[in-house]
Amino acid sequence: MHDGEIAAGIASIASIILMTGVCVYMSNNGDKNADGLKEEGSVKYMMMEHMREKYNEDFVFVNINTEIWTAPYTEMIVKSGKFPGQRIVVQRYKETGVIVDNYMDFYMKERIEKALTEIVKGIYPKSKVFYRSGGRPVPNSVTPDMDISEYSKIRLPGLPVTICIEDGGYETNKDNKIEKLRKALEERKYKCNLDVFYIREGKIDLISEENVTEVLTGPHNAEWVLLRGGFNTKDTFEFSYSKWRQVK
Repeated sequence: MHDGEIAAGIASIASIILMTGVCVYMSNNGDKNADGLKEEGSVKYMMMEHMREKYNEDFVFVNINTEIWTAPYTEMIVKSGKFPGQRIVVQRYKETGVIVDNYMDFYMKERIEKALTEIVKGIYPKSKVFYRSGGRPVPNSVTPDMDISEYSKIRLPGLPVTICIEDGGYETNKDNKIEKLRKALEERKYKCNLDVFYIREGKIDLISEENVTEVLTGPHNAEWVLLRGGFNTKDTFEFSYSKWRQVK
């Protein structure tokens, strides 16, 4: 056999070995990707079925986050026809398989607003109350008829509530009235996280669920708001944080 034939033979064998290795790698990598997709799809299906069975409702899938490997849970976002426009958070804990969500927080919004409006109106006759639903998932022990005071302890860090007030005498009575509100909440054992806004005259009737965030905290909020206060209640129902801030 000539030297040229020997060299050609060696090159052919090397080419076969190289191609075999590439095929094996691609096959293994493809299997790995397939398993990953299958596993992710399985978790998604499990979480969607859990929500459907738990609430007897069909949910619309938005996205699922499996990228943050340090998190102890897989998080998924879904939407509900009963609460259009809201993003419902669903979490499945990797170690236990327990699935929790914040759907009940949207469900309880109307009840909470009604109860708090009755309290607030007794102190601030010209006012509006908005419950900021959403936030973290709550335990599966939460039920639609749960007492609001019990829910306020579970819904950390308390019920997030925005209160809009029109009151020309706010400069002299704001501290006295916020203390009356604190005592009224303490009587009912409602743990709350309050954002209080004194609104410019003639503006309060224009504030609604649709525009409340924009007009109170947006770039033109000074056209609507005179004074803003933040008040967080402790387990003892005293304020752990209490501060007024002029809006300019």
